[in-house]
Amino acid sequence: MSVTLAFMTNYTLYLPDTDKQEQTIKSFFNVLKPLNLVDIFILCDEKPLSKVDSGITLYNGNICDDYKILGDEYENKLKNIDEFKDATIIKTDGLCDGYKKVIELCKTPYLFFLEHDWEFLSNIKHTLVDLTKLMDQQHEINAILFNKLWNTQQGHRQTLYKTSYNIPLCLTNRQSNNPYLLRVEHARNCRVKMIDNNGCSVHQGVEYNYVLNNIKLPNYCGGIECELTEFCNKDTDNFKILGTYIYGCLDGPPTIKHTDGCDRDFLTKYIDLK
Repeated sequence: MSVTLAFMTNYTLYLPDTDKQEQTIKSFFNVLKPLNLVDIFILCDEKPLSKVDSGITLYNGNICDDYKILGDEYENKLKNIDEFKDATIIKTDGLCDGYKKVIELCKTPYLFFLEHDWEFLSNIKHTLVDLTKLMDQQHEINAILFNKLWNTQQGHRQTLYKTSYNIPLCLTNRQSNNPYLLRVEHARNCRVKMIDNNGCSVHQGVEYNYVLNNIKLPNYCGGIECELTEFCNKDTDNFKILGTYIYGCLDGPPTIKHTDGCDRDFLTKYIDLK
């Protein structure tokens, strides 16, 4: 069955460089061989640089006084990457906003979410076609997540149940922004109703991780993880309601590597405000 790709990116101090983004999309194509890909949406969030109202030093040493100019250059460079030549760029206001927008726009049965800073590893032995065929056959599988962790029990953070499909998968409570394949109809009917893009309902009142030099870095709760994980942790039966499975066998190794396109500690290392 056909798949849409949602490539999620944002403005960082790497602007206008696109090397990591190109590494990510080429890794996706090289490893998962997505022959059934129909549409590609690039979901582009201007944060956190949109919180800056004066010059900052970028990683390349240049001073940025207007992030929108470099943002336009960045988006144009993305469109010049071969795999993105037919992609549609959509402006978003955070991860949840992009998640909901693309699910609404999606016209295919499956949607693959891919943030801009991941590398797929060679121990992935199945293609995107293989995975969607399995999901066609097994309707209880609503998401297949690729894990940056080992597939081991890790307390409340990661609980796993072994399965017997012809592709190795583990049923899990783990809900993550790591790359994953999603059944769109289930997401519309179930997942999006649990996610509040105006703020995390699990960690109420926590809008930002920290503030430095008047720049606010959005809290990780701005993702899609907290509400879904909380739902799973309330009752083990909820694991099956969400139907999230991690690719790989129980006790298997990570299948993706985080290349850290956002550089989460950039506020403490590189910001130079005038």
